[in-house]
This record gives sequence, C-alpha cells and structure tokens, in this order.
Amino acid sequence: MKKAFLVWVILLLTFSACSKLNKIRKSKDPLEKYQAAINYYEKKEYNNTLILLEEIEPLLRGKKEGEKAQFVVANCYYKLKQYEMASYNFKRFYETYPRSEWAEESLYFHAYALYNQSPESELDQTPTLSAIQSIQSYLNSYPQSKRIEEANGIIKELRSKLELKAYQNALLFYNTQNYKAAIQSLANFEKDYSDSDFIEEVSYKKFETEYNLARQSIVSKKIARFNEAIVFYEEYKYKYPNGKYLKDAKNLYESCLKQIEEIKKLDNPNKNNSENQSRTPNSQGNEK
Repeated sequence: MKKAFLVWVILLLTFSACSKLNKIRKSKDPLEKYQAAINYYEKKEYNNTLILLEEIEPLLRGKKEGEKAQFVVANCYYKLKQYEMASYNFKRFYETYPRSEWAEESLYFHAYALYNQSPESELDQTPTLSAIQSIQSYLNSYPQSKRIEEANGIIKELRSKLELKAYQNALLFYNTQNYKAAIQSLANFEKDYSDSDFIEEVSYKKFETEYNLARQSIVSKKIARFNEAIVFYEEYKYKYPNGKYLKDAKNLYESCLKQIEEIKKLDNPNKNNSENQSRTPNSQGNEK
C-alpha cells in the first residue's frame, strides 16, 4: 500500500512538472521562456532547459540574452554527457562570441568534449587527433590560462594513447608475418615515439623482421635484404650496447653473414669449379 502511494505521488509530480513545462512552451513571450529556461538550468534540469532554449534561441539573436542562451545550451549538452553536441555548440559559441566572458571556457570545453569522445586505443583514433589539435589550439590562444597544466596533462595522455595504438598496429603486422608492413610501421614508430618505453623492443623487432623477410625472399633479393637487416642490427647495437635483445640479435646477425656467404657460393659455381680444376693437375703431377 505504501509503495503504491509512493508511485502515485511520483506520477503526480511528474505530471505536474510536465504540465508546467508545457504551459511555459505555449507562451508567446521569448523572454519569459528564457527566464524559465535559466531557472531550470540553475536547478540542473538540463533537458527542460534545452527544450525551451532551442525553441527561442533564434529569436534571441542580437539580444544580450542570446549570448548566455547559446552558452547554456552548450553546457547543458556537456552536463548530459552528449559530448558530440557539446563540442559542436561550444565551438559555435566561441566563433560567434570570440570576445565573450565565456569565450575561453567555451574553447576549452570544446576541446574537453572532444577528449571525452576519444576511444580505447584498439579503435580508430581520429577523435583523439582532433582532441589534441583542439587542446593545442586552446593553449596557443590562451598561453596564460590557469588550465595550462591540466591541458598539457590531457595532451600527454592522448599522445600516450596514440603511441599505444601505433605499437599495437606494428605488433599486429609483426605477429601476422606481414613483414613489409611491419618494417614500415616499426620504422615509423621509432621516428614518431623515440622516447617510448617500447622503443628498444621496436628497434630489435625491426631488425628481426627484416631478417625474416630476407629469409623468405626470392634468391635475387636475399643478399640486399640480409644487408639491410645487418644495417638494422648495427643501429640496434649502437643504440643499445647492453640491450636485453643483444644476444638474440647477434645470433641473427651471424646467420645473415652465413647466408650471404652461401648465396655467393651458389652464384659463382664456375669460379669454384675452376679453382678446383686448377688444383687438380698439380695433385696429379705430384702423384706421378
């Protein structure tokens, strides 16, 4: 019985609130709707705020209330975690009112809403790139901002996500034995993330992958690719003289040298035969 009464009270209050909102919506006075929307906003009733402001926003353009209305719309979307709409509306506000008291805040939360759309590292990172660019744009526009430390922290976090994505992509090519793509991805990672925690592993895997590519190549390409692998080995050894992969790298390096020598022998059978023949008469003469 008590539970049924509680449900009845909730339904009554909901109906009353809807009736009040509908009554305001029927008003012909945009300023009355505006004031009601602000009241809803202050009570954190963001959906009701949006309903009213989006009806009257075009009517408020050019008036002092129009500026606040547009900012409040953007902030309502942000509070409701509708980040795509929030980023769009914050950017629209900044472009419309670049000298507003809320201009800096709008540009920052445009970028922050993009940051909130950044997906896990396994997914496409286009939103992450957009967020980094927008936060950097904010820092360039407001170099003295009190949010500088926070903004730089976000950029660092997002770049770490891009780094992990690049590492995962390279590792995927490596693990699936797509050697050419792996070598290119590993080389790009070395160039773009030279201070990464993965950098030594990436350098070794680039050498190892070139070695494996050489082994599986047709004979006419083997020597060139083994030589390229040797170049990568020398780079690894120079950068990491005490590297944890150095023993394995040295074994592969020696295998490169051995296989190059074997290929050269196969490529010059006539030379080997002539050398054997030149030694035969002497041996026969001695026997005689």
